[in-house]
Amino acid sequence: MRGLVSRLLFLCASLLWLGGVLSPAAAQLRIDIHDGVFRPIRLAVTDIVRERAGHTTANLVRSVLESDLTRSGLVEIVERDALIQTTLSLNETPPFAVFRIAGADALASLSLHKKGRVLTATLQIWDVALERPLARETLSARSPRVLAHKVADAIYSRLTGEEGYFNSRILYVSERVRKKRRWKRLEMMDADGANKRALTRSRRVLVLNPRFSPDGSKAVYTALTREQSSIRLIDLTRKNREQILPLGKGLVYAARFSPDNRSIVYAQSLSGNSEIFTYNLQTRRKRRLTVHPSIDTSPSLSPDGGYVVFVSDRSGTPQIYVMTRRGTHVQRVSFDKGSFSTPVWSPRGDRIAFTRQLYGRFGVGVMRTDGSNLRILAEGFRVEGPSWSPNGRVLVFFNKQPTPKGAQMGRSRLMTVDVTGRFLQELSTPHNAYDPSWSHAQEQQEE
Repeated sequence: MRGLVSRLLFLCASLLWLGGVLSPAAAQLRIDIHDGVFRPIRLAVTDIVRERAGHTTANLVRSVLESDLTRSGLVEIVERDALIQTTLSLNETPPFAVFRIAGADALASLSLHKKGRVLTATLQIWDVALERPLARETLSARSPRVLAHKVADAIYSRLTGEEGYFNSRILYVSERVRKKRRWKRLEMMDADGANKRALTRSRRVLVLNPRFSPDGSKAVYTALTREQSSIRLIDLTRKNREQILPLGKGLVYAARFSPDNRSIVYAQSLSGNSEIFTYNLQTRRKRRLTVHPSIDTSPSLSPDGGYVVFVSDRSGTPQIYVMTRRGTHVQRVSFDKGSFSTPVWSPRGDRIAFTRQLYGRFGVGVMRTDGSNLRILAEGFRVEGPSWSPNGRVLVFFNKQPTPKGAQMGRSRLMTVDVTGRFLQELSTPHNAYDPSWSHAQEQQEE
């Protein structure tokens, strides 16, 4: 392959959407494919130049950004032992032949400067094959980890042409087991699994279906007690202050925010039948969207707010349907075998992720919004609850496998997978983890 740009187009053509449309600018470039084999972009990272920034801080930044990029599967870090030269100033033209010998397609140099509590990184990216600069950016944060995620996002974006997703958070249900007793609480962590922190602690409340608001400032979840079910809203900017939303009687569950943060869409059981509603968080007005004798549940709004995808058994088995936000023009979009659940719209607006149960096995998959091009990305005993990364490239879900002692004893883990079905990886958690929700807002909190 000749040049990082050609490598880039190969990634977009063979992996991005398996048939997606390239931009006009990209379409003018030549695509090189060798035997249909995918190889990630190889990136060399030189030693970080430090200005009033400690050695420990520099090592942390480097470790986190390299881990981010490696985890994406699209970028491979060149081993330091393979580099003849590891130091390079930002204003110095690299000896490109040295890095070509090491097999590098791209090169990144970084300097760190600390002033007060603010850490600033200046990043320079080079195309090794074409011997030219790709980008120069300056990024700042108070937390070394947040800064590292920002740098990784910038490198990822320049090398792949997509938005980065490393500087984000994941909300999930953590289940602890002690002396045969189980209790669940909400926890939140960075997208790489670091900085885990609890949002709820009560053992009397069963928590389900946590979902971030689009701006990352709030979250909603279903709370079950012996007396009732409720949908609770947490303000993450005000010490996790909670409020119970006044949605009336009946079982309420499966809430998600609208794209503008102003309302939620959710399911509510009335006289044993589940229907879909919206609730305006500002006016406190409630509106019913479906009126049908079948079960309607698991709603999710499209990124433009104009459509709702949901699950209904009105055809005999749980299938995926789409309707307008006003509840009109209902259309079935899934016609595959099995039962469907937990549909969620991609932030790009062109895909719907879902859970499918077929022949006793669960799987998570994606399809176009009209139901075409359905693909299962991961399968298992219980593989459920997909949530999209901010750039619509990766899914996070939970995977529970049985043990010889029974399904209840199995460990439930969070997993991520690329939309092509590649790069299946675990996000480590100390306890059972369920129902992940990926924030589409950048992490602003500091350590």
